[in-house]
Amino acid sequence: MNNLVLASSSAEAASLEAARTRLAEVAGTLGTLNGNLVAAAGNASAAELAQSDQGALVDFVEKELIPLSGALAGAFPEHGASTESRVLAKVATGHNERIVSAAKALEVQEAPVKMVNAGGRLLEAATAFIAEATELILPALAQNTAVSLADLLPKPAPAEAGAPGETQTPASGGCACGGHDEPGLAELDTRVIPHAIRHATIFGALEGLNTGKGILLVANHNPLPLLAQLEQRSPGKFEVSYVEDGPELWKLSMVRN
Repeated sequence: MNNLVLASSSAEAASLEAARTRLAEVAGTLGTLNGNLVAAAGNASAAELAQSDQGALVDFVEKELIPLSGALAGAFPEHGASTESRVLAKVATGHNERIVSAAKALEVQEAPVKMVNAGGRLLEAATAFIAEATELILPALAQNTAVSLADLLPKPAPAEAGAPGETQTPASGGCACGGHDEPGLAELDTRVIPHAIRHATIFGALEGLNTGKGILLVANHNPLPLLAQLEQRSPGKFEVSYVEDGPELWKLSMVRN
């Protein structure tokens, strides 16, 4: 990730980092929600659960991701725009259109296998958008004196009853970040996540979990700062226990209460 961005002001620099962090959290949540869907669809007797996870993924995309991609698509000033701005505006618009289309395609699927395929295409579209928004679109906007990132981006969608982790009971515990090491826990290897967005990605992945489900966090150090931040932002929401306690590798079971 390029952290050396010359923003138009210190406030815009702070807003840029906040926006990048938010996108990292969104990416983590999307990975978990898609993993929930894949896990439920793989259970032949869990058609209703697959539909529930399908709805949770579509709902999150419509309430959190599409407002973000739509805001960036319309962010660049139309008058006096540079060639670069016009190109980025077109790129952002294309991403927004693909995400909207993929979400609609997922919403109408009825067969679990088709839900999984549509969910995968939605995740691909979202991942491409988040990568280019993080590296190209947001930095360009942060340098544009005619734009305020703090005012541009919509506020995060509030948590509601029925949101991930509140009332759903999926077939298995999902995070689409790796293989399984502990029964019912999908592995999230922090070593492959860029350091600048590591904590935000993990927090997003945890927020996508359903009650009683979790992830197996893998790290090359004891993640005490992460655990302190998690308890500060979500006190008592997750049960954490060490599966492996160093000295070269740490594995933590993190289950949502």
